[in-house]
This record gives sequence, C-alpha cells and structure tokens, in this order.
Amino acid sequence: MKISPRDKKFIIAGVGALGLFVFIKFIVFPAIDSFSRQREDLAFKEKAVEKYSRIISKQGELQKKLKLLKKDEIKLNNSLLKGETASLSAADIQKSIDRIATSSTIEIQSVKIMDSDKRGEFVTVPIQVRFTSDLTRMKNFIYSIETSQKLLTIPKLKISVRNRRDPKEIIVTMVVSGYMKKEAKG
Repeated sequence: MKISPRDKKFIIAGVGALGLFVFIKFIVFPAIDSFSRQREDLAFKEKAVEKYSRIISKQGELQKKLKLLKKDEIKLNNSLLKGETASLSAADIQKSIDRIATSSTIEIQSVKIMDSDKRGEFVTVPIQVRFTSDLTRMKNFIYSIETSQKLLTIPKLKISVRNRRDPKEIIVTMVVSGYMKKEAKG
C-alpha cells in the first residue's frame, strides 16, 4: 500500500498535532502548575519569615513582659493564704487578724470559721469576727485588713450600737475572706 503525498502530509500533521498535544498536556501544564505552586510556597514562606522576624525583633520586649508577669505571680502567691486545706488557710487568716487586732488595740470576742467557696482557680476562705470597739479603732482595723500583705476582703460588715444614748461603743460583726489556690486533688 502506497501512501500519497497528500496523506503523508495529513499523517505528519496528525503526528505533529498529537506530539504537540502530548508535549503541552504532560510537560508544559505540569511545569506551569509546579511553577505556580513554587511561587505560592515561596510567598507563604516569605510571610512566615516576616512573621517570625517580627517575633524575634520583639523578643527583648517579650522577655521584659515575662519577667514582670513572673514578679506579679510571686506577689500574688505571697498574698494568698498559706495552707494545704481551707481549714489551715482559715488559721492563717486568724493569725493575720489577731496581729492586726493587737496593733489596732481591739480585743476579738469571737471568731467563727465559715464554709469555703470555690471560685475559678481559687478558694475563698471566710471567717466571721466579732468585737466591741469605737469608730476610730474600727476604721484602723478595717484599713489594716485592706492594706495587709495578704489579699483579704470584707464581704459582710454589720455594726450595731451598744448604748443608743451614748453611741461611742459599737459592736462589729464582720466576715473577712482570704484566698488560696484550689486544694490539690490526690
């Protein structure tokens, strides 16, 4: 079978078109996809390098903030009550209150340990204190509680007058609360 020159041209054109299709489909398009993926990877990596460079440039500032946070943590831990349990922490509050009462020349008449309450990562440990005083000594007592090294609050305060005709002496019943870290579960 003899192929005519016209058919030869068609066959050559068909083989050329098929070769061009294979070349474009399996070489050019994958090369373009690979190039665009590399460009996207490069852009992503440039952004990551930029981000990490900013973080590294802020390292000194972050170290200072970390030191301040550690100091604040130490200060907070020092202001919390000592003791493994709420009852031991209540004893720590009592010691603090007794010391403050002595410095304020107040004689505590009764102390009652109340139920503790969990609040987030902390436990509130309240005690109820009752004493008789005048307004000046009571003011000094409350001021000393609020400015003590321990973190103490006064959530309840009840004041009544002993003698209505001579209201110099007052009977004070207050709840003083301190805070401790949650008891370890073991």
